[in-house]
Amino acid sequence: MSLREERGVSGISGNLGSLPSGQGGGRVKISNMAALSQNLDTDALVEASVKSASLPLVQMEESQARLENRQAIWSQVEKKLESFRDASSSLHLEGNFNVFKPVLPAHSGFTVTATDNAAIGHHDIVVESLARPGVAVSSGIRDADRTSVLNIPPDGAFSHGIITFLIGDRLVGGEYKTVRIDQKTGFTLGDLAEAINNAHIGIHAMVMRTGQPGAPYSLSLSSSRNGLNFSVEGTEGIGLSFRTVQKASLAHLTVDGVPVVSSSNDVKDAVPGTVLHLRRPTGQVPVGLSIVHDRKKITANLSRFVKTYNDLIDSIEKFSGFNKMTGRAGPLLGSFTATEIRNRLATALTVSGGDGGRYRTLADIGLTFQRNGRLSYDSQKFDRALSSDYRGVSNLLAGSSVHPGLITHLHDITVELTNPANGPIFGEQQAISSQSRALDKEVERKQDEIADLRERLEEKYANLQGVLGGLNVRQNYVRQQIAQGNI
Repeated sequence: MSLREERGVSGISGNLGSLPSGQGGGRVKISNMAALSQNLDTDALVEASVKSASLPLVQMEESQARLENRQAIWSQVEKKLESFRDASSSLHLEGNFNVFKPVLPAHSGFTVTATDNAAIGHHDIVVESLARPGVAVSSGIRDADRTSVLNIPPDGAFSHGIITFLIGDRLVGGEYKTVRIDQKTGFTLGDLAEAINNAHIGIHAMVMRTGQPGAPYSLSLSSSRNGLNFSVEGTEGIGLSFRTVQKASLAHLTVDGVPVVSSSNDVKDAVPGTVLHLRRPTGQVPVGLSIVHDRKKITANLSRFVKTYNDLIDSIEKFSGFNKMTGRAGPLLGSFTATEIRNRLATALTVSGGDGGRYRTLADIGLTFQRNGRLSYDSQKFDRALSSDYRGVSNLLAGSSVHPGLITHLHDITVELTNPANGPIFGEQQAISSQSRALDKEVERKQDEIADLRERLEEKYANLQGVLGGLNVRQNYVRQQIAQGNI
């Protein structure tokens, strides 16, 4: 009886050691069962079988890696496209060309911020005075945190002090306000400052170190807004005196001879669409202020537009090309989406536009479409176009209320292409994710199959080892019987 017949062992492959071939029906003649048992490497046999069965799993894992790489590549392309979309957003509206800058002499006594609502023009400015708060200061004391400001020592729960203020002018809408300090608030200079600030009466208080010998700390009071005067009218129970060191005042200036008054030194819309930041009086000689188009900002926006477009095309070409030297194709070679992105943008960049003015194409203002699919930018030609016909450049690129501009149309395309809900790149990423999920399930199923195979092989080879061990015992017994002459 063969080993297979005796124990029912099946499905075993590999090198079973030295098994001399016998005669008769292909039966195996076993001459040394101990040698057979020792030479049988069951671990190696299991690993060989598992390795062979794992080849499809290796291929699946390679497919997973390719999908992950393709997903990462689409993410890179998407970021490049989003950068180009953002760059086009700075040029696609008529309002994007409403950018202005102030031109004025150095050390003018004021600076200017021009908003999008400014207008081209020249203005003569005279700053006569600045807006200031009213300021008063108290007499000094020795210690701001320990010395009491009461004019008598605190004496139990009834000790208190009251300071009375006149907020505003005495004859024109002035209003009296009082602030009380007592045992609950505390009696130090710092306590008094905190009580005034907590009262919210339009006066800000702070302890300041004046350095006066013997009384280095004083209370500084200032009105919460410029032009608001105040005075200390009474100090019941408080041993401090106050004096005014700065009268409140409004800012006074003239713009093109027209008087302007402001409670702030940041004067809005005295020159329409601007903020004048007053620093000091200018004297009687007017300072000339010109508001002009900020061509430098428009030029910088167009440079960014060209760069981000060329970066996008470089990225698409890198991943969709074919390397003749290595014979390797890019991951996006043959991708309809990659071709669609490139073709739609190229078409939008080469059409004619404008409102019938002197500029009809991007080439007219210095942007040319190269044979390699990139944009070339002649900054000098573009600057000349802005200088010659600023509104014409704006109409070509951003359009007007009557017709859209070239970049307006291009921006709409980029918004469509980058749509996170139904754009083509989103579709590619969704398809890859779907394939990846399906492949994950296949990998998991195959891993379970291999684990089951390993378990079954290990069990069968363990049985085989038991058969060989039993045969080895029988063989030794037979030899002993022969040696003793019993057989």
